[in-house]
Amino acid sequence: MTPGVAATALRGPGSGPGDRADRVRAGQLLLGTGIDSLGSGLSAGAAMLYFVTMVGLAPGAVTLAMSAGAVLGILTPVPVGRLADRYGLVRVYVGALVLRGVGVLCYATATSYPAFFAFTLWLMALETTTFPLQQSLLGAVFEEGARVRLMTRVRAVRSAAFGVGAVVAGLALASGSRSLVVALLMVNGASFLVLAWTVLLIGRAAPDAGAVAGSRTAAPDAERSAPGRPVLKDLRFLGLCFSNGLLSLYETVLLVLMPLWLVVELGLSPALPGLLTALYTGLTVVLQLVLGRLRWTEAATGGTLLVSGAFLAAACLVCAVADGLTAAAWQVVLCVLAVVLLTVGENLQMVAAWQTVFDLTPPGRRGEYMGAFNTGSGVQSVIGPALTYRVVLPLGPAGWLLLAGLLGGAAIAFRGLAKGAQASRTARSEGQGANV
Repeated sequence: MTPGVAATALRGPGSGPGDRADRVRAGQLLLGTGIDSLGSGLSAGAAMLYFVTMVGLAPGAVTLAMSAGAVLGILTPVPVGRLADRYGLVRVYVGALVLRGVGVLCYATATSYPAFFAFTLWLMALETTTFPLQQSLLGAVFEEGARVRLMTRVRAVRSAAFGVGAVVAGLALASGSRSLVVALLMVNGASFLVLAWTVLLIGRAAPDAGAVAGSRTAAPDAERSAPGRPVLKDLRFLGLCFSNGLLSLYETVLLVLMPLWLVVELGLSPALPGLLTALYTGLTVVLQLVLGRLRWTEAATGGTLLVSGAFLAAACLVCAVADGLTAAAWQVVLCVLAVVLLTVGENLQMVAAWQTVFDLTPPGRRGEYMGAFNTGSGVQSVIGPALTYRVVLPLGPAGWLLLAGLLGGAAIAFRGLAKGAQASRTARSEGQGANV
C-alpha cells in the first residue's frame, strides 16, 4: 500500500484537504501547540537559572543532571513509538503529555538535588518522545498533500510561542520573585495537559478514530499483514537517522559554537549572540509560513535536501572567511549572513527530511520509525557540543571548512540512502503485487 493510499484508508472516504473537519482539527492542533510551546518557552528560559540562583543548586550538578537526562532521552523514543504502534497513537501520545505535565508540576516544587535529578530524568526522557508522536499523528490524520504545509505551520507557531515564553521568563527572573518563576513553571505543566486534551479531541474527531486511537489490530488488513521490519534491523533507515543527526549539528552550531566563537575567539560583544538568536527565531517563523505554501518542497524532497546541505555548508564557509578577518564590522556582517544561510538550510532540511522519512516508514511501525529518526538529533545534542568545542573551534577557519564538508556530505548521504530505501520499498511492493 502506498503512503497516499494508506493515508486515505486511515482517514476514510470524503475527507479532502479542504474539508471543514480537517480545518477544525488543524486549528485545534495549532492552538494546542501554541499553548504548549508558550509553556515550554517559560520553562526553558527560567528553569536552569531558577534552580541555580534561587534554589541554590550547584551549576555543575544541574548540568550533570541535564546531561544524564539527554542520554536517557536518546533511548526512549523507539520503545515509546512501539507502544504507540501497538496500543494506539492517541492513547500513548496523551499519556506521555500527561506524564510530562505532572512531571513539570512536581519539578517546580523540587527544592533538593535528588528530587531535581529525578524529575529532570523523568522530563528529559519524555521530552524526546512527544515530538515524533506529534509527527505521526499529523501524518495519520491529515491528507497527504496537506501534511508538509501543516507541519510548517506547527513549527512556525511553536517557534513564535516559544520565543514569547522565553522573553516572559527572562522578565520573571529579572524581577527576582521566586514565587513568580514557580508559577511560570506550573503554567508550563498545565500547558502539557491542555495539549493532551487537544490531541484527545483530534483523535476522537478523526474520520477513522479507531485506526488512530486503537491498536495495530485496528489498522487496515494490508498494513496489519505487512507491518515492516523492526527499525533496528533496517540498516538503511538507521543510516538515514545517522545522516539526520549530522545535519542536526546546525542546532549546536547556533546555540553553542557560534556564541563561544563570537565572544571568545573574535572578541565581539556578548550581546551579539542574543541578537542573532532573535534573528534566527523571527526568520524561522517567516520561512515556515513561506515553505508551507511552496509545492516543490513536497514534490522534490531529494533536491530540497541537497539545497539545504548547500545552504548549511555555505554558512560554515562564511564563518571561515569571518574567522580570517580582523575588521569587527565585517565580521558582524558575515555573521549575520551566516545565520541567515544557516536558518534557511535548517528549515529546508526539516521540511524535506520529515516528508521523506514519513513516506518511507512502514505504516504498521510508524511510531517506532519516527521515534528512531528523531534520536539522531538527540545523539547530536550529546556529542555535538564536545565535537564543535574540542575540534571545530580550536582549528579556526579549517574547523569551519571541516564542518562545511561534514554537513554537505551528510545531505548527500541522506539523499542517496533515501533513494535506495524508496527503490527497495517499490521493488518489494511490486513483488508482493506479483505474488497476489
